[in-house]
Amino acid sequence: MSEPQSSATASQEAPETATWDLAGEKTENGNGTTPVSTRRPQQSTVSQVTAPVFTKLGNPGPLGLLSFAITTFVVGLLECGAGLPHSDPDGNVGPNQASFGIVVFMGGTAQILAGLMQFRVGNTFGTTVHCAYGAFWLSFGMFMLPYLGIEAAYNGDKRAYTFAIGIYLIMWCFLTVLFFIAALRTNIAILSVFFFLILAFLFLSLAEFTATEHATASRNLNKAGGAFAVICAFCASYAGGSGLMLPETTWVRFPLGEISRV
Repeated sequence: MSEPQSSATASQEAPETATWDLAGEKTENGNGTTPVSTRRPQQSTVSQVTAPVFTKLGNPGPLGLLSFAITTFVVGLLECGAGLPHSDPDGNVGPNQASFGIVVFMGGTAQILAGLMQFRVGNTFGTTVHCAYGAFWLSFGMFMLPYLGIEAAYNGDKRAYTFAIGIYLIMWCFLTVLFFIAALRTNIAILSVFFFLILAFLFLSLAEFTATEHATASRNLNKAGGAFAVICAFCASYAGGSGLMLPETTWVRFPLGEISRV
């Protein structure tokens, strides 16, 4: 009787198996030996720089609100006739030329930057509002540059020019109404900003519509619009200041009057 084939099977060499570690050395194989390979991992000739990871983003809201507040306050006072001869915003001395710098840089540039940063944090409403009003201030500043010839293009037709300005302002009033509706579930401070801004645009536009036919009424309407702009600026300052009152820097808090969300 022949011997079982198990002895022949046992005498067969086990196939060599190996893995590679990070140093390129061959680890222990099935036979218990530890041969070393001459293979080395290929080194990269390009330095790898890890991009920084930002785990926290700042709040751009205060920048947008405060830049809007400062500009609106200055322009509102001038529309009221503050510091002008006989307090007449329609007199020979232009009421807004002194505010051109703050209109362009604080009201326009800073607010558009705040709107772009709102886009970065995913705030569609904040992006739209800040960029829109930033564009408003930049376009408003164009009326202060005589060499652009905007008023001269009407060939001395003051009624046509003031009506054009009135249409320009009333459209911003309508847009602000839209923003007010979109903000109904935010807080009282933000709603107050939009509410008084609606009144400011409304009265300023009415002042332009009546500038040539009812000069006295137009002057009073213009002053009322400027007064509402000043109140709006105070509300925006409060809302913007609230965003700066952080637990890391102060104990003071500005309550915004949160509206219960149903």
